[in-house]
Amino acid sequence: MTDIKHFDIASCVTDALIDVFDMMLSMQLQLSDDDSRSISDVERIVGSVNLAGKVMGSINIQVTEDFSRRMAGCMLDTDIEAVDGTEDVKDVISEVCNIVGGNLKSNFCDSGLACELSPPSFTSGTDFKRESLNTERHERFVFQCEEDVVIVEVGVRISEGEVTIGEGSSGSKELQPVNVEDLRNFDITSAVTRAVTEVFDTMLGMELAAYEEEMKSGLEGERIVGSVGFVGPLMGEMNLYVSDDFSRAVTAGMMDMDKEEVQGEESVKDVIGEICNIVGGGLKSEFSDAGLICDLSTPSFTSGSDFRIESQKMTRYERLGFRHDEEILFIEIGLKALDPSQEENNGEADATSRYKNGALDPQRAIDAMIASKETVQDVPEEPPAEPGKEPAQEPQEPPSGMDLNEHNLQMILGIPLEVTVELGRTRKSIHEMLEVGQGSVIQFPNLAGEPVDILVNQKLIASGEVVVENEKYGVRILETVGPVDRIKSLS
Repeated sequence: MTDIKHFDIASCVTDALIDVFDMMLSMQLQLSDDDSRSISDVERIVGSVNLAGKVMGSINIQVTEDFSRRMAGCMLDTDIEAVDGTEDVKDVISEVCNIVGGNLKSNFCDSGLACELSPPSFTSGTDFKRESLNTERHERFVFQCEEDVVIVEVGVRISEGEVTIGEGSSGSKELQPVNVEDLRNFDITSAVTRAVTEVFDTMLGMELAAYEEEMKSGLEGERIVGSVGFVGPLMGEMNLYVSDDFSRAVTAGMMDMDKEEVQGEESVKDVIGEICNIVGGGLKSEFSDAGLICDLSTPSFTSGSDFRIESQKMTRYERLGFRHDEEILFIEIGLKALDPSQEENNGEADATSRYKNGALDPQRAIDAMIASKETVQDVPEEPPAEPGKEPAQEPQEPPSGMDLNEHNLQMILGIPLEVTVELGRTRKSIHEMLEVGQGSVIQFPNLAGEPVDILVNQKLIASGEVVVENEKYGVRILETVGPVDRIKSLS
């Protein structure tokens, strides 16, 4: 088993992120020399995925809102003005998080540090910071794409408690999938109420009552959110919201001091993180008793005055409020059942299949994006056809007998590809190149009559020989590259 202190997180993150930007978004990304750069005072979005098992932690990927729309436009091959500001952006950030997180998770498992990955969640706004708590390793990477930056933060540690998932030698222990009806029928309100009120009563001496008033946008102003992820057959996230002032009162109660004595954020982070661990642990036990198996991630901490946290495509979502004197506490919890027979319910599994050992399958990424659309966007009315031209055809449903993936493949068969025939390659020094002029001959190591390489979009697919027919040059294919080698060439 690899020591997590010496695990190569940098290569896993860097290789996956640069590849996914290159191959899915056609964007050139490079690692910046300045890892202190930040994004502040503008609308931005952070996509987060949690790890649980023998390795616990989270991966946060941050971009500006403008750049996220540009990313979505590139993935969907559309103008940025046509990008849906919410769903399209969530889809592209989710896809990037799943692939980067899936690659890191896969490499952890290969090193004997078995773990699983949660679905992504999203934090957006103009004034906030999100960070992982209680981690042994914290890595921060800054990437540059023209004038825009992508910031990736990874915080991980080895689990010290009992591990439910991720115990098998191949990555995870065989567990029964969660019954969706069991999840729908589970009494989340009672379970959350028991867990929260017990912590505040026994540890803080604070009595909580249900907050019955309408809950719209939650707390305003400076606020703190502690979060823990549920990972396994049952997946999701719990967020605990308190005001900055109440967080200091809670911290003072836990540490047996006056609220005015609480200085800085470190002690507040520790206390809120510990409360999230205890509440989350209590919920995990009740879930397990009901057959809803999961493990708990390390807590995350979000603070600021302008942000919102959202989960995507959850089976259950509940929001509960509690009151202590004049202070309000909110709990948000989103849960989904992982059905191993449906890849779309497991973003990590789908991402790992698309990105494994450096090989990314762009077609499956396109399919996943198309299939994830639950509604068909309105299609602008086509202008009248010009005389002599065929009118534009309406979008067609998949023909009878053709599945969605085959139909999706048909949709992109007309995309042009650049075919190149390469006679040979050689390497010259700058001094030698300065001597090249009109009439110079550049020699290749290839011998006359040897097969030439045939490339599609700069990827080798076959070899052949040059032929001349009707005074035109061509190439006769002699041997094609096998499918496995073609996939490996994508790395």
